[in-house]
Amino acid sequence: MTPKNNLRVAIIGVGQMGRHHVRVYSQIRGVDLIGVVDPNEKHARDAANTFGCPSFNTIDPILEHVDAVSIATPPATHAAIGTKLLNRGIHCLIEKPLATTEDHCQQLIQAAQKNNAILLVGHIERFNPAVQTLAAILSQGCRIHAIDIRRMSRASARITDVDVIADLMTHDLDIVMSLIQEPIRQIVASSVQTADSPGSDYVTALLSFSGGAMASLTASRITQNKIRELNITADLGWITVDLIRQELCIFHQGGGHQRGIPGPHYGLDYAIERVTVKHAEPLAVEIQHFVDAVRGHTAPLTTGQHALAVLKATQIIREKTRPPKQDT
Repeated sequence: MTPKNNLRVAIIGVGQMGRHHVRVYSQIRGVDLIGVVDPNEKHARDAANTFGCPSFNTIDPILEHVDAVSIATPPATHAAIGTKLLNRGIHCLIEKPLATTEDHCQQLIQAAQKNNAILLVGHIERFNPAVQTLAAILSQGCRIHAIDIRRMSRASARITDVDVIADLMTHDLDIVMSLIQEPIRQIVASSVQTADSPGSDYVTALLSFSGGAMASLTASRITQNKIRELNITADLGWITVDLIRQELCIFHQGGGHQRGIPGPHYGLDYAIERVTVKHAEPLAVEIQHFVDAVRGHTAPLTTGQHALAVLKATQIIREKTRPPKQDT
């Protein structure tokens, strides 16, 4: 496909997240929305009517007519759907997690490689402008000593089949592992599980990396306030990021400062740099990045290999938080 040709796209799975994919694609120049696919006829029909495109209940009718797709179906279906599409050379943006097992992740990765197809994984926070600004700052040789990251929400009726590790913590594992690009040496974790929950509802994990850095991650879906905060202790200073407001500040220890101003020398406790972040919807940034990657303008940022590493970390944390077996 050449850049002058419109990219033919379909969205597979049009629940709450999938409908957002349809909305964003419908606003991108050079993209033709071929259709939406969902086994739930009402979901498919409603999305198609809203965005003015055909609807289908299976992927078979679109196979010969699309260049790329977003897959926003339940994670257990990602491997089967994604592999079928990738084996036809159709580029795939697959919502996180890439798959539910390591074998299925490898299956998708190998299908993409074999057929020279783009595989992008929807770890959406990596496309948060505040996270991208942070990554650019830290890439200038700054050494990270410690990361503290918290993602907390109240219970959601939308998520009923997975624990808070898969639901929320996976976002922050992706961020941490992209910033500290070293092997994880040790993971310690603890959790709280409420009655009638499918898994842990409040988890704290402590990761130690081979180079000496550490990261503390807390995810909760039983906390009344919505919190998305990232704090980094680094050579550069103390860096705070509000992921919701897309705000980034750097705190420096002070000293004596004159700054060319006449008068007595004065002491400064600390200095705050408020870094300019150009606000944008992370999903829109992510999908535009996918389109650009398909057109050959950029390399995929959130690859299948990275998603597999994140999945392995979530599995270790889940194992660490599993309650001990009771003696019978």
